[in-house]
Amino acid sequence: MSTVCLPNATVCSGTNCLTHVSNINETLSSVLGIVLTVLLALVMFSMGCTVDAKKLWGHIRRPWGIFIGILCQFGIMPFTAFALSLAFRVLPVQAIVIIIMGCCPGGSASNIICYWLDGDMDLR
Repeated sequence: MSTVCLPNATVCSGTNCLTHVSNINETLSSVLGIVLTVLLALVMFSMGCTVDAKKLWGHIRRPWGIFIGILCQFGIMPFTAFALSLAFRVLPVQAIVIIIMGCCPGGSASNIICYWLDGDMDLR
């Protein structure tokens, strides 16, 4: 019984065939991970450069906006997540995940949208 090697075999010796293993997916994943991390850091740093020190000091002296943000982020959002998990009758593990996600800040997308809409980046 003879074995015919595949056309992409690099070494073929009778019944033993070696093919080249491509690791392009691992390489591409590493490169994209590094590039996207650097780009995200660049975007976050450049938006941080738009913060005006006088406006920031004004928010620190009158912290109503900061208090409202903390109340919404750690009060209303987790309660809404809890209410939704009860309303949809999800499993307890899923409910915990929903509540944790309700406690987490929006991430970089909210910062970019706030910047595009000329929002107050000092409060963001």
